[in-house]
Amino acid sequence: MIQHFHCLYLAMTPEQIADIYYDDPPDVAWAKILPLATTGDSAAQFYMGQLCDEQTPPDQVEAVAWYQKSSDNGFPEGTHHLASFTYHGMGTHRNVEKAIALFRISAEAGLDASQWKLGQHFLSIAGRQEEAINWLRRAAAQGHSAAIDLLSEEGAGV
Repeated sequence: MIQHFHCLYLAMTPEQIADIYYDDPPDVAWAKILPLATTGDSAAQFYMGQLCDEQTPPDQVEAVAWYQKSSDNGFPEGTHHLASFTYHGMGTHRNVEKAIALFRISAEAGLDASQWKLGQHFLSIAGRQEEAINWLRRAAAQGHSAAIDLLSEEGAGV
């Protein structure tokens, strides 16, 4: 059956892969997405990370491995999730400095969640408030509600 999916799903857009992830039961999504992920599709690698983290019990070590592959292949969401897992020490050793560098990569690629996380992080560091507000404004400009709320709390506006 996996060979069947492999032939049908060898070339898909990230949106099509997302549809499989969101619409199919996890075991079916796994069977459809894994062949793409193993051929180097960065979106498929990201969604394999999601599937690993959401299975029962979660396999965060395997999720990190898939997020790393996705990140290495330039998928901003993969980089963001790798950063988040690294920041919190989930499935890997906690390394805030490395996580911030990864968040910066995906934030500079335009990912609002990473922009928000950088803003949130830098607000807690003396002398970094201006940088924090700049990142939060970039996220808020894309409609990121938590960034909008945090700017409001800081009296910085959007």
